Amino acid sequence: MSLISRSRPLGLLLAAAVSLLVVTGCSSDSDQAAGGSDGAGTYPITVATAAGETTIDQKPERVVTLGNPAFENVLALGVDPVGASVANIEKLPYLADHVGHEAINDSLADVYANEINYEGILALNPDLIVAPAWPQFNDKTVLTKLNQIAPTLVFDMQDANKDWRVGVRQVAQAFDKVDQGEQLITDAVDAFAAVGAKHPALATKPYSFGLYYNSDIMLASGGNILRLFGMKPAADQTEVEDAGARTVYSGETAGDVKGEIVLLLPSPRDAIAQLEAAPAWAGNLSERVVWLSDAQGEAINNAGILGKAWAPQDLDATFARLG
Repeated sequence: MSLISRSRPLGLLLAAAVSLLVVTGCSSDSDQAAGGSDGAGTYPITVATAAGETTIDQKPERVVTLGNPAFENVLALGVDPVGASVANIEKLPYLADHVGHEAINDSLADVYANEINYEGILALNPDLIVAPAWPQFNDKTVLTKLNQIAPTLVFDMQDANKDWRVGVRQVAQAFDKVDQGEQLITDAVDAFAAVGAKHPALATKPYSFGLYYNSDIMLASGGNILRLFGMKPAADQTEVEDAGARTVYSGETAGDVKGEIVLLLPSPRDAIAQLEAAPAWAGNLSERVVWLSDAQGEAINNAGILGKAWAPQDLDATFARLG
């Protein structure tokens, strides 16, 4: 299976020094929109995802979330989990209000070590477990073990049409909050459109997006959400987002990246100086590269609905500096 077809938390990607990836599922928007209006009392509810079907017999009262996007999507729907594995929360402004949430327990899952604390999850007596379709949660053996504890919804971070909204809809359906989920999506999309309208020049400058690590620029498929600003992918970015290509520019070829705006997440942070000292920087990159913060990179590539809603406002200032 191609690496491009899977998604991992950003910190794990940096540690592994591989390109940023986004999951590709196979559920359709029409499948996810089913389920009726909020509070209709439609349980049992069956939610279809790329990982399979999850049937929830009654309204979940004790929810465990594994991974940041699950925590975000559940919180945004007004549900407080009893347990939550959350990584790097102190670095993510869009989760700042939840740093002290009593449910946070990083011992439940270590996404860096690919370990899951089944006993810890079982002790919380959950009636629903929610996790994003990252490899460590999408593994069949892991899913079997989690489902023995409670029904487990492994929602798609993106569908076959590269649409990030599918996962929000799946989680909303599980909680019988379809209308609320649609409103969250609408609000986020409107926020992107509003920022794009403030900076119409964005539509004229094709973008490339990815990670700068070890002298290489590695383009990432998660950049497709930038299209909501009215931006268009450059030719190399289109190959990554639409065709699943793995595109890497070495230090010697860094200047060949196609985007007129090149949004890069540096790893480590002091790697910025390395590229800015390279001949390609003075040659043609200095006017094109936008260095992203860790939070911006996470929100663009791998966040749940809270990160997606935060990204437009934060990137507004970044785009303003571009002129």
